[in-house]
Amino acid sequence: MIGLIKKSAFTLLEVIVSVAIFAVIVLAAAQIFQSVVSSQVKNFSETALQDESKYFLEVFTREAKGAIIRSATTTTDCAEELLAGETYTYNAVDNILWFKNKLGECVAYSQDVDANGINRLILQRGTDDYAYMTSDKIDIEALKFVVDNSPGFQPFVTINFTVKSATNPNIPALDIQTSVSPDWSID
Repeated sequence: MIGLIKKSAFTLLEVIVSVAIFAVIVLAAAQIFQSVVSSQVKNFSETALQDESKYFLEVFTREAKGAIIRSATTTTDCAEELLAGETYTYNAVDNILWFKNKLGECVAYSQDVDANGINRLILQRGTDDYAYMTSDKIDIEALKFVVDNSPGFQPFVTINFTVKSATNPNIPALDIQTSVSPDWSID
C-alpha cells in the first residue's frame, strides 16, 4: 500500500477519561489544601485568643500570689463591710474579687462593658480609676471567682471565664480556668 502512513494519536474517549482523572485529582488536592488552610486559620485564631488572655492571667496570678492575710483588726476600706470581723485573704462577691496585695493596696478585679459593648476584665488598685486588663479584641463572658478561705488550709482563688473574639464570630470560644494561692503558707 502506497501512501498509507500509520499515525499514533489518542482517541476522543482516551482524552475524556484522562481529563476526568486529572480533574478528580485536582479537586482532591484543592480540598486537602482548603482543609489545611482552614485548620491553620482556626489554630492561629485560638492562639490569638489565648495570647490576648495571657497578659491578664499573668498580672492576675502575680498579684494574687502576693495577697496578704487580712484579719478583723485590719483597718482599711478594702471591702471591710463585706467581711466585718472575719479573717480572710480573698473575697469575692457578685463576681468582683477583692484582696490586699503585698504592697498593702486594696485590689479589685471585675468585669465591665466598655463603650463598644465589649465585656472586658478590669483592675482597680486602691482608690485609683480602674484600668482595662483585656484588649477590645476579645469579649469576656461568664466571669466567676471561686474563693476558699477555709481555716487551717491554704487559701486560694479560682477564676473561670469564657473568651470570645470580638472581631470574628466564627472563632470558637475558649473556656479558661486557673487557680492561685498566695506565696505564704499555713503553719
